[in-house]
Amino acid sequence: MDERYDSVAGAVLALANGFPGLKEGQRFAFASLDETEGLAIFPVEGEGAEEVHRSVTGRVQRICSWDFQTICRVGGPDEARRQAMADWLDKLSRWMETQEAPALTEGRRILSIRRAGMPRQGVRPADRTETWVMEMTARYEIDI
Repeated sequence: MDERYDSVAGAVLALANGFPGLKEGQRFAFASLDETEGLAIFPVEGEGAEEVHRSVTGRVQRICSWDFQTICRVGGPDEARRQAMADWLDKLSRWMETQEAPALTEGRRILSIRRAGMPRQGVRPADRTETWVMEMTARYEIDI
């Protein structure tokens, strides 16, 4: 991970791995996913500054966004399992929106984590394997 985003990515990953809907031993990986199954958080792009405020004392406050995808890959799903995966990602994203995010380093503070749509099917990397994707954004504040 790029050092600038390490604390934001780490907080999002820690939050996702705290989801009570995870099965025993299940964990989200960062930007890494097996071809047939697994859970991962992938950054979409780098940090984007939405607002910049400068004080008369020279302090700078930025409101930034970090877009990411929450991805679930399953092998050989039938129709019921596909629907269950979409529902599971929907529950995960709704849960993440309501949780207090872990503290960040270097003057950063997560303001919100929001969904950017509904779960959708992604690429199909192998026979009878499906990938489900949920687009999300973490908004955070940094004081410099």
